[in-house]
Amino acid sequence: MKILKDKGLKEAKESGHNPWLKYIATAVAGAAVFVFTASMLYGFTTPSHYAGKEISQKFAVVESEGGTYWGPLIDGCYQGNGEFHHLDGGVYEGEYTNSKREGNGTFHFENGDTYSGTWKDDQMQEGTYTFADGRVFKGTFQDNKFLAGTFSLGKSAAAKGFAFFDADIKDGAISSVSFQQTGGSHFNGDVNGYAEITYADGNVYTGNVKNGVRDGSGTFKWMSGTTEIASYVGEWKQGVMQGSGTYYYTAQEYPHISGTFENGKLNGDATYYKEAGKSFKTKWQNGACTNNQVK
Repeated sequence: MKILKDKGLKEAKESGHNPWLKYIATAVAGAAVFVFTASMLYGFTTPSHYAGKEISQKFAVVESEGGTYWGPLIDGCYQGNGEFHHLDGGVYEGEYTNSKREGNGTFHFENGDTYSGTWKDDQMQEGTYTFADGRVFKGTFQDNKFLAGTFSLGKSAAAKGFAFFDADIKDGAISSVSFQQTGGSHFNGDVNGYAEITYADGNVYTGNVKNGVRDGSGTFKWMSGTTEIASYVGEWKQGVMQGSGTYYYTAQEYPHISGTFENGKLNGDATYYKEAGKSFKTKWQNGACTNNQVK
């Protein structure tokens, strides 16, 4: 912190350098009481009292290379509740320790974003970050970046095509999501793990996903309104049927066919179950049956 000008409260009021300071004229008397009270507290309750060190405290306006500070100044450092107006337009209101943001405070960014919460060593720790467009993150931070918590589109959801959008953040990345698009698609579950997905056409998937896409074991149901008309239970890869699986032609157990799927189509040997106790051995190539016989 390089201090360019350090003006006491009375001098700052009279200087007119910052127009907003005219509003604190009536606070001079109150500030005097505060300084007196604070000096009493520091004089009788701080360890330095017993060390024999004299502490110099005052309310001041400090002009530095980064902007203007208004608040308590102790031995040349910002200390306690103060306000700092940055040259780029950002404003911090909150607690300081040794000229660093530390404790509770709110920062209004020049772009309209706002963070309100705890600070340590000039960095955000835990609180709420609200974007100018209405998005909201609540949780913890590391190196001034999101670490763990919840993220919501909030007021910006409709403009982005969602009825709602909420996500859990872990280790700086989205771990699970719950959203519904205005077009009807609905996702609820882990980004990598288990999820339940309802698509705009009404079809439903429940099972494992990777980066939000069907991948691993899962069940897909083709729907007509609220009626199931067919389903697939088995393995998936990047959104398509891939590996061992069973396709059910209706919502009933029979008929169904079990085999190996490649790129969403049966390929190789498969068994067709027409009804209980009656099945066919079949062979498929790229989704077309090339041979079958009664078992």
